[in-house]
Amino acid sequence: MELRPLVLAILESRPLYGYEIVQRARRRANLKWEEGTLYPLLHRLERDGLLASEWRKAPSGKDRKYYSLTRKGKTALAKDRAEWKEQVRVVSEILLGGRHAKPGRSAP
Repeated sequence: MELRPLVLAILESRPLYGYEIVQRARRRANLKWEEGTLYPLLHRLERDGLLASEWRKAPSGKDRKYYSLTRKGKTALAKDRAEWKEQVRVVSEILLGGRHAKPGRSAP
């Protein structure tokens, strides 16, 4: 599963730090991400210009790195959503029937 669109979608509403991203993925989609999986992806997305980051002090006094979408990240998320919708459409047509299925003929 490609994780990039999921991370971008999770960050769409507001900046979050890594552990918050993991928790949202677990709550929203029951994904079992570990921080070791997420942080290399966050660093790559930041290097690619899709995310920006800033250090903020938490109420506990600990510094946390918050990630947010850049304009380029928002554009990438829109593209990822469009591609996903098209993939779902094509697979649905094939598996559930649709204009690819000929009337009166069963699929091979």
